Amino acid sequence: MNHSTEFYLKIRHKFSFDGRNEYVNKKGASIIVYDKEGVDGITAFEAWDNEGKIRPTKHPNILHSLLKTKGSVNLHIKMYAEDRARGYLPKLEFLNICEQLSFPVWVYEAVEKQKFKYYDNH
Repeated sequence: MNHSTEFYLKIRHKFSFDGRNEYVNKKGASIIVYDKEGVDGITAFEAWDNEGKIRPTKHPNILHSLLKTKGSVNLHIKMYAEDRARGYLPKLEFLNICEQLSFPVWVYEAVEKQKFKYYDNH
């Protein structure tokens, strides 16, 4: 299991809103395919996350939870980046949030990198 997946598993009960009702690929096929003989939910998630492959799973709820958590983290990264760019979220306060929620370094780095997209061009 990779570090990102471990992080998503750990926070999946806190970060559970991403605004999506279903998870489909670019062709419209469901990413969550139940098969009682399929792989476990974590393996199915990592196959999708790392390779874009849909793997039938015997644990569709775990796969759904991980997809929802990843989407929620990405939504939070976007919102934090917007707030950082607009001056609503000072760096020190954001660092405190990162520490309190035990965010991995890549979350902090993603916010700091993406904030430049949201600077006002006045």
